[in-house]
Amino acid sequence: MDATEIKPFLFKIISIHPRHYPRFIFSPLNFSGNQGLLLLLLAISLLAGCKTVPVMDRSLAEAGSLWEQNEHTGARFHHSTLPDDATIGLIQPSGKGVLLNGSSVNDTEQVKNHSFVSSGRQNGARIQFKASDSSCLIRVDEFKIGNAFTETSECEQRIETLHAIIYAKNAILHLKVSQHETEVTVISGTITVTSRGNPTDSIDINADHEVTVTLDTVSHPRSITSDEIWQRIRWRDDFRLYKTVIDWNKVIVGVITVAIIAVAIIFGKGRSGIGHGGGFPRHRR
Repeated sequence: MDATEIKPFLFKIISIHPRHYPRFIFSPLNFSGNQGLLLLLLAISLLAGCKTVPVMDRSLAEAGSLWEQNEHTGARFHHSTLPDDATIGLIQPSGKGVLLNGSSVNDTEQVKNHSFVSSGRQNGARIQFKASDSSCLIRVDEFKIGNAFTETSECEQRIETLHAIIYAKNAILHLKVSQHETEVTVISGTITVTSRGNPTDSIDINADHEVTVTLDTVSHPRSITSDEIWQRIRWRDDFRLYKTVIDWNKVIVGVITVAIIAVAIIFGKGRSGIGHGGGFPRHRR
């Protein structure tokens, strides 16, 4: 298990049955008495060492690519080279209105293949897709409204909106989807855009260019400035993403404390034994 998943994992165990979680923790492990106490102290030291910190670098994707979506946005994600029940990435929510397949997301969670992610008012989400081989394809569909920022890296993305089909690889782009049109802004790389209603209307778009796509047409690419690009993606600053990490200094202090308590218990038992008939035997005269 990854270090960042320890705290959420323990919390999920406890939350299965909150009224009985002490029994749930100890009964399968068959620990009792001082052993159970030491186990509890170790768990507490781990939890004490976990802390939540903001994600500082949100613009750099690994080989698997990333997707960020704004409020009032929803989309479904398919990974072509992974099985239907496989994990295709991790989701990090911003706010309590992010849903993964209809269930609320409160911390970093796994995203299964064919999952639907939606974000409510003043909420956002980031999905970091798993790395795969160079032939991988992530298909995004049911993207009917909202804003999205995506970095495709080496894994190609096919993004389907109401009006457009976008093919992107090793590119960074921004999408704004409304009822009547899709606005595609290319920040880095080169992508291909096709109108859904007219598949013959296809065009390649280079960095620092933008097109507007309706159901039947793709506009001529127009050059945009860095200030205009900033205006497109500034919504990303409206929400912050967090991750759970382990402060190993705190964990080490906690482990040392548990070790001291363990030594005290062991020596305490030894002294107790001496007082109950320990030492050299006595002989009667």
